[in-house]
Amino acid sequence: MPKESNTSIDFRTDPYFEAPLHRFESDPGLKTLFSLEKIAKRYNVCAISPRNMIELSQDLFSSGHLTKDQHDVLSFQSELMPNFDVTIGALTGEPADPDRPRDYTEIWRRRLEFEIKHAENAERIIIRTQKILDLLETIEKKPKIPRSLSKIKPPISLPIKLPPLGFKTTN
Repeated sequence: MPKESNTSIDFRTDPYFEAPLHRFESDPGLKTLFSLEKIAKRYNVCAISPRNMIELSQDLFSSGHLTKDQHDVLSFQSELMPNFDVTIGALTGEPADPDRPRDYTEIWRRRLEFEIKHAENAERIIIRTQKILDLLETIEKKPKIPRSLSKIKPPISLPIKLPPLGFKTTN
């Protein structure tokens, strides 16, 4: 038989932990500190390591360029997981190398193609991926021209002669 206690269950209080909001919301003061132009100067999206991608994602989120959902997806780098070599690495045959630079715009292009092909019912996921790719392409130092446009060569012709500009005044 349980021993009786002087304390009542009605007075029991559970611990309550409140998450600090500054971790989950962007600080408006940081927007001026981290403009997209300043962020783009600090990172080369065509050659960035997974470790640095986490920092880039945090800067973009803090400056208000990414939503929380987009930040979560962009900052998740599986190669930083301690069991990568025995899980994903075992399937792909490649060991973790979180300091090797990669072209993340190309990675996200392939990811978008995959999601359009295989997750056609998940419009929210496709839109999120498209927005992340658009942002990475904006940051990219040398945006890639689509292959269809790179094959088109402008016709060689003589320079266009424009009529002289004249200003007429009316009184």
